[in-house]
Amino acid sequence: MAVYAAHLTRTLQGTPSVFQVTAQEALGSTVKPALRKLIEYLAAVYPNKCGWCERWYNELYLLFDLCLQYHYLKHYAASFSECFYGLHRVPISPSTEFSSGTRLPQALEQGSLALLVLAPYLRDKCEQLVNRWREDLEDGRLGKTKADQARKAAVKLYSIVHFVTESTRLLVLARYLTGKGEAPSLSLHLLGLTLRDAPPEEPDENTWADFFRSVFNGQFGSAVVTFPMVWRVASNAVEYGAFAVQLLRWWDARAPLALSALPAPPPPQKDERDSRWRNVCPVCLQRWKVPTVLPVSGYVFCYTCISRHVRNSSTCPVTRLPASERSLVRLYLDT
Repeated sequence: MAVYAAHLTRTLQGTPSVFQVTAQEALGSTVKPALRKLIEYLAAVYPNKCGWCERWYNELYLLFDLCLQYHYLKHYAASFSECFYGLHRVPISPSTEFSSGTRLPQALEQGSLALLVLAPYLRDKCEQLVNRWREDLEDGRLGKTKADQARKAAVKLYSIVHFVTESTRLLVLARYLTGKGEAPSLSLHLLGLTLRDAPPEEPDENTWADFFRSVFNGQFGSAVVTFPMVWRVASNAVEYGAFAVQLLRWWDARAPLALSALPAPPPPQKDERDSRWRNVCPVCLQRWKVPTVLPVSGYVFCYTCISRHVRNSSTCPVTRLPASERSLVRLYLDT
């Protein structure tokens, strides 16, 4: 059993385990939402100076991610999150070994940069567009014109492509887990790359320990601060900051479980406006379309209305109580 488990975790000969692979993917997906929260806070506090940053956040993050990933690919042959977990990329085919030091061949480096930076940006843009069309379809705003028919087809096509892509990713990961494949992810499989444990780094000539030792001994002439020393501090701060954000997100996900152990609060007081909202959505004041209840307040809305409102404000539109999109419950009623 122990031998079989070792085979499944793929830790032999420097091959990372599936747990390292999934952990670095989770870390990589943490940076963008964390920075978005920071930008939203700055835009709320300084709307005149930082409001434009929120409107152009996706493009600003594209430039930031481009610089970040290019630096790590150039110097470590790894993405930001892969480097944090001590991994680096190597070609699967022995005929395409590194051409100069630890750098990837130029074609593989450029392909890695495109799949790490450009592909997620285009995917997010397509997802936003398709979600808007899907909401229009659920609200009945898409007619029979050629443009609306094309939007309906795009919504169905996107669902099919998303299902095929996720199924392929799962298949690639399963092959890697069972030892039948070398690449742990679909993007690495397309590039012909795999992950290995990174070799130990060569020690720097000047370190912070040498700097503080020289200062403590009064040898100020030999106390040198170099750019690599400053860059290492900055990169470590970014890496461990992203890890801390990931830990906080995990802790926040545990909050609903902890709240479930608390006693049930008293029911809300009857609102005089409730009679106006009988069998209608409190947001659009129309008959329900895909009736959905928000448990925090008990009101029933159209799914499109309440999902859009909760996604933007994280509150109930009637009671202003805090709410999340994952708490919505679909009701199957004969309306």
